[in-house]
Amino acid sequence: MRSIFRSLSWLPLFAGLAGFVAGVSLAISPVGAQVGFRQLTIVHPVAVQRGTTVELEIRSNYTLDDTRAVFSDPPGLRFTFLEEKPKPAPRRGRASKGTPFRFRCQIPQDQPTGEHELRVATGQAVSSVTQLHVTDFPVIPEKKEPNDRREQAQKVQLPATVSGICERSEDRDFYAFDLKAGERLTAEVFAQRVTHKIHGMVVRGPRIYLMDPLLSLYDAQGRLVAMSDNRFGADPIIQFEAPADGTYYLELRDARYAGDPRYAYCIELATRPFRLATWPLAVQAGKSVTAAALDLRGEPAEEVSLVGDPLPQTQRLHRAGEPRRGRVRVQVGGTSSNEIPYLISPFPQMVEPDGRHGSREEAVGLTLPRGVSGRLAQKDEIDFYRFEAKKGRSYAFEIYSRRIGFPVDSVIELYDDKGKLVTETDDHPVEKTKDSRLYWTAPADGTFFVAVRDLHDRGGSDFLYYLDAREANPDFEVRGEYYYAMLAPGTRMIWFVDIQRYHGFAGPVTIEIEGLPEGVSQTPLTVPPAMKRAAVILTADKNAPIGSALVTLRGKGTIGEGEDSREIVRDGYVTCEQQGSGGGQARWPIRTQIVGVVQPMDLVEVVAEPTQVVLKPGEKAELKVRIKRREGFKAGVTLAMSFDYFSTKFGEQLPPGVTVAPGSTARLTGDRLEGKIILQAAKNAEPVDRLPIAVMARVAITFSITTNYCSNPIYLTVSK
Repeated sequence: MRSIFRSLSWLPLFAGLAGFVAGVSLAISPVGAQVGFRQLTIVHPVAVQRGTTVELEIRSNYTLDDTRAVFSDPPGLRFTFLEEKPKPAPRRGRASKGTPFRFRCQIPQDQPTGEHELRVATGQAVSSVTQLHVTDFPVIPEKKEPNDRREQAQKVQLPATVSGICERSEDRDFYAFDLKAGERLTAEVFAQRVTHKIHGMVVRGPRIYLMDPLLSLYDAQGRLVAMSDNRFGADPIIQFEAPADGTYYLELRDARYAGDPRYAYCIELATRPFRLATWPLAVQAGKSVTAAALDLRGEPAEEVSLVGDPLPQTQRLHRAGEPRRGRVRVQVGGTSSNEIPYLISPFPQMVEPDGRHGSREEAVGLTLPRGVSGRLAQKDEIDFYRFEAKKGRSYAFEIYSRRIGFPVDSVIELYDDKGKLVTETDDHPVEKTKDSRLYWTAPADGTFFVAVRDLHDRGGSDFLYYLDAREANPDFEVRGEYYYAMLAPGTRMIWFVDIQRYHGFAGPVTIEIEGLPEGVSQTPLTVPPAMKRAAVILTADKNAPIGSALVTLRGKGTIGEGEDSREIVRDGYVTCEQQGSGGGQARWPIRTQIVGVVQPMDLVEVVAEPTQVVLKPGEKAELKVRIKRREGFKAGVTLAMSFDYFSTKFGEQLPPGVTVAPGSTARLTGDRLEGKIILQAAKNAEPVDRLPIAVMARVAITFSITTNYCSNPIYLTVSK
């Protein structure tokens, strides 16, 4: 039977990871095998046109039978599952491209262009992330091979978005099209940008991972007339003005001559105006400014109006001052350009002034808070900014460049008025980008200097950056392991949060999840001031209906006192779990987070007693644990209180000074259904009052993957 699904509204999302999964690819399966999440690989074609309805394939290493919903972010895409018969999809090892499942996709005419995250929910499981590109142009799938030479090139009519796969080593894909003299072609590749969030992309490790595309353009005589590599990250772009009428040939290959059935890509081919950015890069919320639209070289072309939509009264952001994204187009000779991104900031804005300011003596003065649109126009350029600091005050400086499509690999340096380097920072600590972030507390009143440079001393007209500079108030961030969760009715799963407190914030943080599916609840949790890490316990009611939803995990805290107090809300950062070489794990930022109520899984019950534990310093307490297995499931179950992968702790929940004591049961095998966990409080254990914890029951799916079931909440008190 065919089912029709709608994408749910986008929720501002997060960072962290699969709270119930460690590793790489979970399975589902025949009776007797372990049950786990759906590992999606590529979508083909990987591009869809706005305002059309198309059929596409979503590949998965485990079956997508009984698909109940497909979620997109940004929202708006509507999917129909087209498979009418059950279709097995066994996992065939780490290099598997997955089994294709057919879907119909409806794309609204006003759907935002660019990369979309997709998640699939079946009756048995929810999925990892795959990616889909929305384009303005008709999508032309790559014809069947061979098309490795100019003579075999696939002829396309412009404008078009060709969608193909660089599917084997030394694969080369050729496309041919006609240009008239004076026409200006833009050919932009989306390869890493449409596969970098996919769970399993190891081709030949450790060096061969994502596709590294190289784009070349030839004229009718086979002469190379343009080439590009590594412009938007690894993705290239060519702009070329045809000197004469004729047929031109575009070649795409991997720069290393690597190939894989998961190396999906698309190339937007058009003669419309292409604009890289606006100048300035940002506008203050509630205001509008006239900006220049910049061409691919970073040079001004046309004027465009940037509108700073008012920020909501209650901002739900990862961090204070975080800008939002806007998009605008320009009209050139009656032809619309691509969508041009810009930032909307809560702060007053300025543009880096012309002329040198590459030293402390030439530094540009900043009045904080301030957003600065800057450019490292020359090699070895350093931009200095001067500000006045007060002793004991905290300050925050953050660069946006790689995250908004520019090549700066930024470094932020901080100097005192004597020229001494006080501190410096390189890559972003959470978002895994080359954009820098610096938090600093002034040791004394005085004049200080912020310097911005490229790590490799590169520069150019397109080496643009946005500097967010502000005095920092007490604040916090929410990180952790909460990528997705699957719960059968009557069962529980466990996530983990990691609270990072900044700029003197020392208060409790309450964790809430918005948008949980019907029948799923969260055990109330407030992380006390003395703790960073804690458990988030999800429970599915025994009558909960099968269903899934995108959710938002966020933290709430209060700063100030009395009438001056105010609540701050911070969405959690979300990271997906990615397969590394040799069974290793990596984390990568994504936007979506999903919870599903599914059919019964391997464990149908985990019970721990007593439900309340009071420990005095130096004391021990024993938790009796009992599990109930699905019929036919005999595999080992590991009991634990922390989420570990070898020596790495991805999640902890016990307060400082409380540990699992020797004598605890580590593993239940065969028909064994009962075990114990012994908690021990050190003499200096941190006092807590009724902290909710739970015993994890971990089921291994592969060498590196486990599903983390958990017990009922246990309320732990550690007395002073």
